[in-house]
Amino acid sequence: MHNLLLSEFKKFKRKKIFFFGISAAIIFPLFNSVLLADSNFASIQSGVREDNAFLLLMPLLIILAASLFFLEQDNDTFKNLLSIPVSRNQLVLVKLLVLLIFSIVFQVMGFAVSTVIAVAQNIPLKNFAVQLLLTASTGVLMWAAALPCVVLVVWFNKSYILSVIIVFFYTLLNYVMHFSDAIMMQPLGMNAGTLMPVPMIFRWLYQFYIPEGEIQMEFYSRFSHYFVSAPVCFGVLLMEAAVCIFLMTRIYQRREI
Repeated sequence: MHNLLLSEFKKFKRKKIFFFGISAAIIFPLFNSVLLADSNFASIQSGVREDNAFLLLMPLLIILAASLFFLEQDNDTFKNLLSIPVSRNQLVLVKLLVLLIFSIVFQVMGFAVSTVIAVAQNIPLKNFAVQLLLTASTGVLMWAAALPCVVLVVWFNKSYILSVIIVFFYTLLNYVMHFSDAIMMQPLGMNAGTLMPVPMIFRWLYQFYIPEGEIQMEFYSRFSHYFVSAPVCFGVLLMEAAVCIFLMTRIYQRREI
């Protein structure tokens, strides 16, 4: 399993989109930190968790997943791998583990860049450990949030163009939902505010923000009744992730060589 993971990482690093992802993890927080030069450390890091994660990391993870899962098909090496032997379940789990590691590293790199900029601007690093934990945790949650879309990509198994279309609509749908009070301000249950990944993540993250101004104070006063705890947020998303992983292994089991 260890050798298989190293092999997947080596193949992963040869992809151009890998270098694009690493560059984005550095450049985007850099611009964000400059724009928020007058803000506090928490506000700067919230930009990494929101804009960097939801607008860049989510689509990157799905496109990278398409690249990883289409790799054997494109190079006609699927049969060779199975003859080693490597089980199909192992292939799926290793590829998903690569994506999880990338997601966490992406977020931590954004955190590091933003922290360096904050130090350069003499911004106090208040609650450093808490901010780091929140940012790294967002990497785990974004990985889980991307998996339902990855299932569709693996299931259709058609082309990168279709994958990009799926990515666009999935990312847009999730991100738009978190602006809707009708979706976000719902009790826990069988509803979009609970089951859709991005609204659920925001319901957890919002409680760590410090509202500034009367408008934000009024919003947080209303929304605070719908905050969710870390165990609930991680529990819901990781259960959904487990279902997605099960579906992907079933799809891979039925894939023709």
